[in-house]
Amino acid sequence: MKAAVSGAWTGWRAPVAAMLVMLALALPGFFTLPPVDRDEARFARASAQMIETGDLIDIRLGDEPRYKKPVGIYWLQAAVAGLTAPDRIWAYRLVSLAGAMAAVGLTVLVARRAMGGGAALMAGVIMASSFLLGGEARLAKTDAVQLACILAAQLVLAHAFLPGGRTQQPALSPVAAMGFWAAVGAGILVKGPITPLVAFSTLTVICLYRRDLAILRALRPLPGVALMLAIVAPWLIAITVKSGGAFWQASVGEDLLAKVGEGQENHGAPPGSYLLAVWGTLWPGAALLAAALPGIWRMRRAPLAVFALGWAVPVWLLFELTATKLIHYTLPAYPALAILTAGALAAAPPGRLARAAGSLLAVAVPVLMLVAMWLGARDLGAVPGWTYFAGAALLVPGVALLIAGLWRNHRAAMTGGLAASGLALSVALFPTLARIPVLWPSVALSQAAAAHPGCRFVTLGYGEPSLLFLTQGAVRFTDAAGLAAALAEPGCVLLAVELREAVDSAGWQSAGSVQGVNLGNGRSLDFALYLRP
Repeated sequence: MKAAVSGAWTGWRAPVAAMLVMLALALPGFFTLPPVDRDEARFARASAQMIETGDLIDIRLGDEPRYKKPVGIYWLQAAVAGLTAPDRIWAYRLVSLAGAMAAVGLTVLVARRAMGGGAALMAGVIMASSFLLGGEARLAKTDAVQLACILAAQLVLAHAFLPGGRTQQPALSPVAAMGFWAAVGAGILVKGPITPLVAFSTLTVICLYRRDLAILRALRPLPGVALMLAIVAPWLIAITVKSGGAFWQASVGEDLLAKVGEGQENHGAPPGSYLLAVWGTLWPGAALLAAALPGIWRMRRAPLAVFALGWAVPVWLLFELTATKLIHYTLPAYPALAILTAGALAAAPPGRLARAAGSLLAVAVPVLMLVAMWLGARDLGAVPGWTYFAGAALLVPGVALLIAGLWRNHRAAMTGGLAASGLALSVALFPTLARIPVLWPSVALSQAAAAHPGCRFVTLGYGEPSLLFLTQGAVRFTDAAGLAAALAEPGCVLLAVELREAVDSAGWQSAGSVQGVNLGNGRSLDFALYLRP
């Protein structure tokens, strides 16, 4: 029976099935969530400005340069949104959704180098159902696309190293070898050094394990590095010239190195934070990871474990030791955890204690998330809608199927339970977030501006990029010192004043008020709107 199940997932079926699971799980909230501050709105608006200006070299957000990340993601977002709906945030998210689906399919292909099709499918569904990747698939950012680039490079390494490890003859075709370097180059253009860090650290570990450089030679490094530079160098040279070197100062000095030394924007946390967070961010696959830990330890010297640990451990340690911590930084290691989990469960069923730990985690994490969502919505004066209750109800059979599959060592049940549980949590959480108006003050402010189409729109004390995106760049942000200059031009003006700011409203008409929460820093907001006809 197991052989038949595994045989059913040969060829293209397993990766395509996992990608379809990713698509289904990402759809709840995908089109309804407003632009999320701050990173998503920054990326989307900068890409929108690239569409408007036609400048494919410079990256700008409003009047300011945006040089913290390379240009690859802006090219992709501008291309897709330009062909679909450049004024809608979902058009920019399509790139992340495609990146997440590609990453899931590639996870299956990497896993299949060392295990059967059914187990490889489970590895892909662990990734597809993970809470973290589901979030990244809904955000117009770099991380899902970067993950696809990483997995493309890792697939080439897996072909050279797995399943044999030391005994494997690392024969790679020229196309496969150049594919490795092309993936690394594409990853650099998307988000800088993380893709080469993961690829080269994994390469180092497996070469040390083999005690030779055969895999490095099979990768044809001289023409490969030339290809990588051909992908990366033209834009780097162009932006260096155009920015006068400001790109390097912003991306390396102000972004990369600053995050290593100190926690930026109140995002510091102690080492070990990611190890605690993974049990929620990898859920529901985290339940299987907990059950698989003894099996992973037993297989630690197997080629699959060497490959996956050589992939996950260096990047994990780096980010644990980095001062700035954001929840998505360790995402490049998650496919390795998924592959390890599926491989260990396929090798041998876990013991009773391990299964009990996994079952407890399967239940506890969604209960905590649902309770937190309910209490958070209540504190904000909102009541969760029908999707919250529908998702919560669907969680019961989904989690039950996952636990039953774990205790009976039934791979199909575990895989189905992962997909059902992930879908249920997505239905419960993301549409609920989209329907809490207080979380999205930029939406209310942009609607107020749209109600006065002939007026200039100025905000005092609020400058979130989501409002810049929603007004298609028409808003002008100012502070108390610049208010007079912003209002100097004659004509109709709609002024939104955050009430912490003092302003003389004499001679202005009241145009209402807006309350909300700033997602960028969690601060409550209260705006007064004034109209100068």
